Amino acid sequence: MVRMTMLLWLLVVVSASAQTPISSLQQEIYDARDRVLPALVHIQPVIKDYRTGELKKQAVVGSGVIFHPDGYLVTNFHVAGKAERIICTLYDKEQVPALYIGGDPPTDIAVLKLQLDDYTGHIAIAALGNSDSVQVGQHVLAMGSPFSLSRTVSAGVVSTKDRFFSSEYRLPSGERTGHYNLWIQTDAAINPGNSGGPLVDLSGRVIGINSRATFLANNLGFAIPINIVKEVTASILEGGKVSRSWIGVQCQALQELEDYFGAQRNSGVLIASVDPGSPAERNYLKAGDIILAVDGDAVSARFVEELPRFYKKIASYAPGSEITLRVLRDENEYEFKLTTEELGDLQGEDFECADWGLTVKAITQQMQIENQLEDTLGVYVMGVKQVGAADIGGIHPGDIIISVNKMPVQGFADFIRTYNDLSAAATPRVLLAVNRNGAIRLAVLNVDSSQEGIVHE
Repeated sequence: MVRMTMLLWLLVVVSASAQTPISSLQQEIYDARDRVLPALVHIQPVIKDYRTGELKKQAVVGSGVIFHPDGYLVTNFHVAGKAERIICTLYDKEQVPALYIGGDPPTDIAVLKLQLDDYTGHIAIAALGNSDSVQVGQHVLAMGSPFSLSRTVSAGVVSTKDRFFSSEYRLPSGERTGHYNLWIQTDAAINPGNSGGPLVDLSGRVIGINSRATFLANNLGFAIPINIVKEVTASILEGGKVSRSWIGVQCQALQELEDYFGAQRNSGVLIASVDPGSPAERNYLKAGDIILAVDGDAVSARFVEELPRFYKKIASYAPGSEITLRVLRDENEYEFKLTTEELGDLQGEDFECADWGLTVKAITQQMQIENQLEDTLGVYVMGVKQVGAADIGGIHPGDIIISVNKMPVQGFADFIRTYNDLSAAATPRVLLAVNRNGAIRLAVLNVDSSQEGIVHE
């Protein structure tokens, strides 16, 4: 009798366990996963890397998500922005090539297009959400292809939706990023290979594109808000790039400086510096000015988290627009009218000087400003190969080559022509003049390695 009672009790327990419903949260996770995972793409680009002083082609991995029925997908610029060839693996494990359509280093976004001519399957499209409605503590899923083709899902919550990073942060390819947006921080695991994958809410909508993780602490991952992604991808699809206005002011948070400058709390944006040759400099703006309004719209950046909003406001004007700034200076208010200019490329084209053991980059207007150069003449030394002619000759990354064999370098194309001529003639010794932090140095490159290089200050 006791044995029969125990058997009946076990049957009841097993039956009850089998009928236990899945929790509503678990079901939401399943549903969100099933809506987005088919649109997840594993990306295998072959990228060009010039940082070591020689051209290296490297196979890397990343993730992306299809957002357009014509096969357009979004990923990170640092995943595919320097790609020479791109292969994508879709949800059905079919591989298709992809074309790089355009990218935007300041937001770390790139758009690719799947080449579907020979693909017989069906592509899935992910729905894009609204990152402005994201809440701290909200459940999210981070999807991607870390380490391999296996698609993964990690779960967490939004830790903060307005994480700020200094514009000093650079992508692996050297471009500055984060100037125009804040970041969604999550504790959902984002691992190498997750970059470019979607951050998804429990309704199955993409609210961010995973961009970076930090190894300085556990459970810190960051995503680009999807509303920024929508703007960038729309611009790229329309014109192949993102066009932004620039006036040439670098700003800092006011914080506790309002009393010193005579400004009201939560009012105004403090100019920390003015770029040489910029519209701001030509129209007599200066460090210490506080911009109170742009075309009548009040602006404020008391805290660093508010700076990207101001930069984005200026950038959103069409290049060539006339704008009016209301400025507080020495406790008096003035109006300044200036015409915006287009923000040029952040980084120039790369070139390998194999015979000399170095790589160079064209100097853009933005590089001129960042490196406090008088002009864009010369070429920027991107990398120096170890134990090569340039290394032995004392050339350093960051040097600006301003002349070759006493002939001034007018620009990137001029430098390449000179290099090619000297290489074709097998010239054994080359004299370079470089600008290093404002000081001119001469270096002799012994291309045939018959002598050690000489550096003169």
